[in-house]
Amino acid sequence: MPAKPVKILVVDDEPLLERLIIQQFKQEIKINQYQFLFAPNGIEALKVIQNESIDLLITDINMPEMNGLTLLKKIKEIEIEIKTIVISAYGDPKNIEETINLQGLDFLAKPIDFDELKITIHKTLISES
Repeated sequence: MPAKPVKILVVDDEPLLERLIIQQFKQEIKINQYQFLFAPNGIEALKVIQNESIDLLITDINMPEMNGLTLLKKIKEIEIEIKTIVISAYGDPKNIEETINLQGLDFLAKPIDFDELKITIHKTLISES
């Protein structure tokens, strides 16, 4: 029986990011290593999280309707543990510190370096919760 893919939820309001991730991770998707799900904001992400077993969350900070930091707080409130990587073009230290304190395991600045993202995903998935 083939191994189940790692389910990764990407939360970002930038439509181009979905296409870029699918393109950059096409080999991993093809061999069923990763399955990517996408949500444009925190509200939609919470719906996915409540209906799917998500292994890794990759979220932007600044989004309409519900930002990434609020999303992380809501996930903590409903007591679901998900390994998390935060991405943002707004790399101010206060946001980074608040994110890491909430549960974010790593922070990547935009524009995303996909080689760095692949390394960070691997590192985050093998780390202890």
